[in-house]
Amino acid sequence: MAKDKAKYLKAIQVGTAYNKAKRWKDAFTAFRVAIGEFPNDAAAYAGLGEACLGLKQLDRALDCFKLAARYSKGDIVYLRRVADIQERQGQLAEAARTYLAIGEILLKQRQLEEAIGNWERSIRLDSALLGSHKRLAMVFQRLSRTRDAVREYLAIARILQMRGDKSKALQMCQAALRLDPGNEDVLTAVELIRHGESAFETPEAPPAPEPPKVAPGLSAEEQAEADSLTETVRQMAAIFEAERNEQAIAEQEEITDPIEKARRVAHEELAAELFREEEEDSEAANGLSKLERDALLGQAMDFEVRGHLDDAINCYQRAIRGGLKLPAAYFMLGLLYANNQQMTEARKVLAMAAKNPVYLQASKMAINGR
Repeated sequence: MAKDKAKYLKAIQVGTAYNKAKRWKDAFTAFRVAIGEFPNDAAAYAGLGEACLGLKQLDRALDCFKLAARYSKGDIVYLRRVADIQERQGQLAEAARTYLAIGEILLKQRQLEEAIGNWERSIRLDSALLGSHKRLAMVFQRLSRTRDAVREYLAIARILQMRGDKSKALQMCQAALRLDPGNEDVLTAVELIRHGESAFETPEAPPAPEPPKVAPGLSAEEQAEADSLTETVRQMAAIFEAERNEQAIAEQEEITDPIEKARRVAHEELAAELFREEEEDSEAANGLSKLERDALLGQAMDFEVRGHLDDAINCYQRAIRGGLKLPAAYFMLGLLYANNQQMTEARKVLAMAAKNPVYLQASKMAINGR
């Protein structure tokens, strides 16, 4: 069916005017016309959601803003409306996951403080939401907020211990001790976990989320997309990030310097590592958890941007010793050594990076001083 762009634009304009005038029913009709012309348009669903709010149809407004968030590939403005309505309806677990999604996107945009605020809000709604605690632990460690990071590692350990995962709970306690050796709270938790007792007070269970309700006027396919939004947090954030990567790749094509090209590829690989799903750890006793490695990796990249070469080198070294075996990390550490006139170390590390064809030419050029 042909799409009438002029009809769509007129409907959006009229619907927006009606919403401003609080003529909710008229706005509702106008935005339905717009959706009829472009059924995957985020702005039309957002406008319809506003009209539904005005009509006190919260269920329908929630579904509309979910679809607006999905079709916009994670626009934070729409996600915040989703979370707000979920809270108002008492869907606290769902709202918590939506705030987790917002924090993920803000982290990708390097807005750390705003991301922290959303993750903290999410765990106020659902104290057992492991994803938010993990993100907070990583970012607090990255920001050298040791006390806060230790608190989050203990929260993660509490959740894992409650789930019967004793070994991982102890691993999180060890991560906390590496940050704050001798911390009495952590040492107590370790002893209690080892002796098989409940190391932590059991938090009150969050209210169960209400069952999904089908909004009038939405197709089964649209409803399925709306209901899956907060269940696919990382997938949605990955789509959002993929578009940025495509732009970065396009920009790379204009760069002729092999070392600079490889540097950009390495940055993308390292950024992707920060958002990779955590897998089962099978590390040596002196290895670091993925959360700890991610924190060091983020610190290294931050120091590098600010020109603090020694600090960046130190963080890359610690992350690699702790189990980070990415060619991108070897390449970046090698370049930093070279820039810092530490050529013996640079040659050793760049030789490891050169085992990956992506970094072979650039590593040779860096070793040979171009």
